[in-house]
Amino acid sequence: MKNDRYFKVLVVLAVIGLVLGSFGVIKTLLYGKHATDLGSYVPWGLWVAVYLFFLGLTAGAFLITILTYVFRVKIFAPIGPLSAFTVLVAIVCEVIIISFDLGHFARAYRFLINPGWYSMIFWMVVFTNAMIVIYALECYFLLRKDLVQWSKEEGRPGQWLYRFLSFGKTEFTEEDEIADHRRVRTLSILSLPVGLIFYGLNGAIFAILLNRPLWNGALTPLLFIVTALLSGGALITLLTYLFRIDDALVHYLGHVVRFLLVVFLFLQFVQFFVGYRTALPITRASLDIIAFGPYWWVFWVVHLLLGSAIPLYLLAAHHTSAKAVAWACFLIVITFIAVRLNFVIPDQAVYKLEGLEATFYHHRLRTTEYFPNLTEWLVSLWVFSLGMLAFLLGSRWLPVIAAGKGEEAHV
Repeated sequence: MKNDRYFKVLVVLAVIGLVLGSFGVIKTLLYGKHATDLGSYVPWGLWVAVYLFFLGLTAGAFLITILTYVFRVKIFAPIGPLSAFTVLVAIVCEVIIISFDLGHFARAYRFLINPGWYSMIFWMVVFTNAMIVIYALECYFLLRKDLVQWSKEEGRPGQWLYRFLSFGKTEFTEEDEIADHRRVRTLSILSLPVGLIFYGLNGAIFAILLNRPLWNGALTPLLFIVTALLSGGALITLLTYLFRIDDALVHYLGHVVRFLLVVFLFLQFVQFFVGYRTALPITRASLDIIAFGPYWWVFWVVHLLLGSAIPLYLLAAHHTSAKAVAWACFLIVITFIAVRLNFVIPDQAVYKLEGLEATFYHHRLRTTEYFPNLTEWLVSLWVFSLGMLAFLLGSRWLPVIAAGKGEEAHV
């Protein structure tokens, strides 16, 4: 990072977040989803929104690795290893947070002994694990040359770790380097169809639900792709600036992020325009909750003002400043959870049948009003902190930045 002090501060914050969040994790492990404020009308809440947030963060980094190692776009070569590592960390965080939401960890073995071949969730699990394996191997082969070199540097902190990760290899020849880059290209080519199916399945799970008017539609998969590329692209641009990799690349990525932000805002306008023009009560009710409901400020202030208008101004008026581009991307990333919350919750917060709330008498069947309780926030904090700590320590103790130097020669 540009300032070592910031690195230490972020590490301390991540550790504090892990400690505080552990209380929510322990409670969830003991009581399952009974520890949440979810109900039968709103079964998907904060944790699903956080899952989609991490899903988006992987998309931008995934695209960079594909452009670098499949299509051999040399301009992205310096951030190729960093992007691959980002994908790996974000997907692991996805798996952790959605596992809390699914509950019953002890029943995970049923995916293996009794798979649901026609279930989208089953295939989502399959392709999620495939992505983890592919990117774990890709990261290793991208970093192995530097790991071997660092294992031989006497006095380097953590040398025992590099010797372990080198698996006894003490020399790294030019033939080894060529072979590893060939393996990286093969894995990247394999990740292209796997990744497309992985992202497509996540969008399809929402799009096929007929009683969710904002989810069910042809626009949902397209919104999934654009929002994922926007948030993920903003993250990679921010990291490129923070790690001082290439300011010229920051400017280039800033133009891409600006384009994606404009496209996303246009698609969101289309969603609202068509939704209101259809005049279907449940569709209009869902949109009203987003724009005029009790949490209207999440849409107007957090998303449109802080996460869209200000970044768009910075990216348009100050696109020549790498620092301004980085600030714009920072605002997009930290406010994007508002986009995910407004996607997941409002469409569930509308009664699909008049009088349904008076039919059953149970505290989880009395209302569609939902707000995450303390346990849900603490678990989310724990996952965010774990991901941030893993990324910070990985970027410091693994050669994810060093491995990007000189990559143009091999792309």
